[in-house]
Amino acid sequence: MLPGSADLEQVRPDRGHRVHPGVLRDLRQRGPGQIQHRRRVGHRAAQTVEGGARNGTGSDRVARRYPGVMATPADLYAAILADPDDLDLRRRYADAIETTDPERADLIRLDLEGADGTREMLFLHRRIHPRLADPVAHLLVDWRIRNGLIESVTMTARTLIDHGDEVWAHHPVRHLVLTEAAGLMTDVAQVACLDRLVALDLRGNPIGDDGLATLVDSPHLRRIRWLGLARCGIGPAGAETLAATRNLPALRYVDLRRNPVEVTAQGHGQHIDGSPVWVEMPPLGQELIARYGPLPWLDIQWGWKLYSIALWDEV
Repeated sequence: MLPGSADLEQVRPDRGHRVHPGVLRDLRQRGPGQIQHRRRVGHRAAQTVEGGARNGTGSDRVARRYPGVMATPADLYAAILADPDDLDLRRRYADAIETTDPERADLIRLDLEGADGTREMLFLHRRIHPRLADPVAHLLVDWRIRNGLIESVTMTARTLIDHGDEVWAHHPVRHLVLTEAAGLMTDVAQVACLDRLVALDLRGNPIGDDGLATLVDSPHLRRIRWLGLARCGIGPAGAETLAATRNLPALRYVDLRRNPVEVTAQGHGQHIDGSPVWVEMPPLGQELIARYGPLPWLDIQWGWKLYSIALWDEV
């Protein structure tokens, strides 16, 4: 459990930076090589203040490292919003904000390095979490970081309809969890910023077959690879609509658990690691394949996933 905010940091005058007390205890038990690694986040501010005076601003260093490309933080962030798949832009952005926002720069670098869940990442995230979603935090129910920036958000359908453009103007959102969507699917389907998503999760929204038919007619879902429809009241007609549409060319996985009918490959039995003993395609899934041909989301491979569930960033 993370400590209270009063215990989050303590000053180390001998080092000139702040470190969590629990980290200090770890440092005393570790060798010099490990100590250097554990100091990185806390010591960044001192390094960058001194380094900034010596070597110029973060933008100056980015310009020298990447000659001929945009170097200001604003330009780099705009480029990230336009091309969220380019992770090198995020590294450049971290370099550009190193002197002005060293904690956020560290957060981006650590996440890109795969440090999610480490002590450094947890403490750093705790320190700056309240401001990560600014200035649109009030529009979001929840948000999650991926590759150093907010890529996954939860919001109500009404907020998406009225303020979706504001959220996408500030964050490279790839995965949207939508709530309170029943009865609003016609308006949701027309929200233009959906065309920047690769994953849309409607779980728990009782949209039914009619709501799904409205959704798949949207002109803004051609990049969707992962679609969450668990507990959405989808029946045979909705499953056939999904199989028949050619409006979702990138679709690879659909979560249809806990609906009135079984459609996708199902794992049965369970090994000690949670994986299934055998997998089979339900009769309706077989019928849809026979009628519409092989479909990626009806591939039997998904039944072999742990608990027959694929995460949105795995497909």
